[in-house]
Amino acid sequence: MPDADLYLDKLNFECHKCGPQSCKDLVDKIRPLLPQVPSLDLPRPVEPALVELNDPGPGDPVLVTGNSEFTQAVLLAVLSTTERPIFVLFCDTKGDTLDMAVILESFTPERIRQSLEKENLKDKARGSKLTIPGLAAALRDDIEKSTGWPIGVGPVCAAELPLFFSDRWAAADHKKGEAP
Repeated sequence: MPDADLYLDKLNFECHKCGPQSCKDLVDKIRPLLPQVPSLDLPRPVEPALVELNDPGPGDPVLVTGNSEFTQAVLLAVLSTTERPIFVLFCDTKGDTLDMAVILESFTPERIRQSLEKENLKDKARGSKLTIPGLAAALRDDIEKSTGWPIGVGPVCAAELPLFFSDRWAAADHKKGEAP
C-alpha cells in the first residue's frame, strides 16, 4: 500500500521570519519523527478527545483537527518537539483524515462546536484562538459563526506547525541526533 500524502511539498518557507534555509533545516529535523502513514481506503477512528500538551491554560492555542488514528500520530510526533503549551482537539470526523474529512464534510462547524462544549474548552482555554488546518480554510467563517471563537488558519502540512507557532515555540529537550 502506498504512503499517504503528508503535504510536505506544500510547505511555505517564504512566509516565515527565519528565512527559507532555516525553515528547511527545521523541517528536515522533524521529518524523521513523522510516522509512516499508509494511504487508506477506510477511516481509522480514534476516540474524539482533547489532548493537553505541556499544561496549557487560558490564552494558549487550541489546534482543532479530526480523529483519524494517523492524523493523531503525525500531530503528536510533531508537537512532541515543543515545550509550548497547546490544546489539541481531535473532534469527531468519523476517523477520516483531515483532507478526506473536508471533502466528505465530516469536519464541520457543528461537530467542532459540539467537541468544544463536550470538552468544556470555554473555561479551560478562555481567551484562546482556535487554529484549524489550512486544508479547512474555506470553513473558517462558518466555524467562527458556529462556535463564537476567533479562528486562525494554520498550515496545510503538520510539519510546519513549529514554524507557524514560531513566536511561541520552545524546543523540547531531545537527545543528540533527534529533532530540536
